Parts: sequence; structure tokens; C-alpha cells
Amino acid sequence: AGWAARARSPQALAYTQHTNTHMRASACLSYAQRGPLFSRLQPAVPPAEEWARHGGELASELCGGAAATAAAPEELGTAAAARIFHLYLPLYFWCLGRARQAPTGRAVGIGISAPQGCGKTTLVDTLVGRFAADGLVCAAASFDDFYLTHEAQRELAAAHPTNRLLELRGNAGSHDVALGTATLRALLDREAEVAVPRYDKAAHGGRGNRAPEEAWHVQRDPVDVLLFEGWMAGFAPAGDAARLAGLDPDLALVDSFLRGYAEWHDKMDAWAVIGIDDLSHVCAWRTQAEQAMAAAGRPGMDDASVADFVSRYLPAYRAYLPALYTAAQAGGVGGKPTLLARVDGSRRVVPTAELGAPSG
Repeated sequence: AGWAARARSPQALAYTQHTNTHMRASACLSYAQRGPLFSRLQPAVPPAEEWARHGGELASELCGGAAATAAAPEELGTAAAARIFHLYLPLYFWCLGRARQAPTGRAVGIGISAPQGCGKTTLVDTLVGRFAADGLVCAAASFDDFYLTHEAQRELAAAHPTNRLLELRGNAGSHDVALGTATLRALLDREAEVAVPRYDKAAHGGRGNRAPEEAWHVQRDPVDVLLFEGWMAGFAPAGDAARLAGLDPDLALVDSFLRGYAEWHDKMDAWAVIGIDDLSHVCAWRTQAEQAMAAAGRPGMDDASVADFVSRYLPAYRAYLPALYTAAQAGGVGGKPTLLARVDGSRRVVPTAELGAPSG
């Protein structure tokens, strides 16, 4: 069995068409070894050929053009090479190791906690593709999928009219926890034909609404791996009323709602955490995204609106990220195996050192 057997699976062969087959295995492994996450793959480091195979496929998929004939990571450019060989592939190989340890008859659940704007969607899409290339069925779900309906969110806000953090979707309390729990259970139990909700963020003038059921994604096949991502994934209730009040007087209610999310977190078998040391990155990344939307002719928020939008999340980041990072660097989030990757303002992985409360 081993790596070669997976590479010959039908799903894997489908990913080898029109991809880079020029990557030198030794060059790929050498470049990967210089990344901050490489040591976390010990002792089961994938062979050089796997770094080259997956790296070549990702280079063609994400970079295109000259990447199709690149023979070494450096030829992709610093940013692309680092993203592929220092973040995407180390994280994928680490997740693959968790999948190998999954109990028979159940999918492995991997929670992915990452701040808004850091590239969660691309990261998760990339991981799903890598699992498929190795012949495994991977499904992805997001905390966003389980936001309350527009009407239910309005009712929540009306019930707490002075709480700014619950006025709009996003914080704990604005999700349908029961719907999420049932969906996660079905996916992890490897049921077929599982309907996964979708959320339309553009509905109602940008306030959003759950998409009609006919627009939901149906996971046809039983899954081997479930990736469950969210900006507040892994957050644990603080329970310190005085500290929470000092950060934001509206946090106490959010903290009480957060207790219910243990139903989701407990279903995860492992965690990957993308960490930051400066919360200003979140606002900068969101501003970049809105400016890109405007440049593409799509409606987007101006800088002031972005600042107001992000400000509704900052209290929760300040309240819960320190404990999340402490857990990730100690016994693991929820006591589960955890990989922590720290990124800078350019979304590049940097040495983690000691990651505590982010500034800003």
C-alpha cells in the first residue's frame, strides 16, 4: 500500500492530467524542509515524490502559465512557492495523517479555525482537492452555512436591542446550532445524500439569508474526511464576567451563547489553527477583498463600512484567541491533535515561536 498505491487510484489519476510533471522531487523536498511546519510532520514525512506530485498539480492549478513547466518551487515565485510548499501541502499531509487514524465506519472531522480574510476558502478548497487526488472523499462545511435565517436573525436582534454584537450575523448566537449538529453528525457517520445548507450573504441588501433548500449542496457519497471551518471555530467560553465586560459590555451574552457550540467542537477529531499576531490584518484583508470586488464591478463596502463590519468581530477575537492559541501550543484544542500555523499580513507562514494575545 503506502503512498504509491493512493497515487494510482482513479481519483488521483484524474488530477494528473494537464498538470506540471517537471517538478524535481529533491528540489521540492528541500524547499519544503525550510518551511516552519515541516517539523510537525515527523516522523511520517511524505517521500520527495509526493511533494513533487502534489506540488506540481497545485502549481498548475493555482498558478497556471509558466508554472506548468517549472522544475523547482523557486521558479513559481516566492509567494506561490511558500503558499504551496510551506502551508497547503504541510497542512494537507498533516490532515492526511489524521485521516489514516480515523476509526472504522466513521469519517475524521478536522476543525479549521482561521480569521476572516486569511484565505480559508481557498485553503479548504485546496485540501478537498488534495484528498480527492489521493482517492479520498472529503467534504467541507462552514460555520457560515448554519447562520440563522434572515427572519430569525431579526428576531435575535430585536430580543437584544442594545447588543451591537448580535445586531448582525457573525457572533455566537447567530447560528442554528441544532441544524449544524444534525448535519455534522450525518456527514461524520458517513451517510449518503446529506444536504448541507448554504447561506446567501448578498440577500436582503447584504444582511443575508439561508438559501432555499433546493440550492443546498448535497453530499452524494459517504465521506472519509470532513473539514469544518470558521473564524470562531474552536472558541471556548471564557466565563470571566469581569474580563469580558472590560473588553466589551456586550460580550457576556455572546459568551453564554458560545457554550452551545460545544456540540460542534466535540465532534472534531483534530484541529488546524491559522494564527495571527495583529488583528489589524483582519481589517486590511477585508478591505482588500472589498476593493477587489469594486474593481470587478461588483458592489462592495467602502473603507468606513469595512471598519464598522470588522469592529463587531474584534471583541470576540480579543476575548477568545489567546486561549485558543494557548491550547493549540499546549495539549491541543479540546485536547485533540492540533497544528498551529502562524501567518503574517501577507498570509505567509512564519515561525510560530510563542503566539499569545494578538495586538490591535
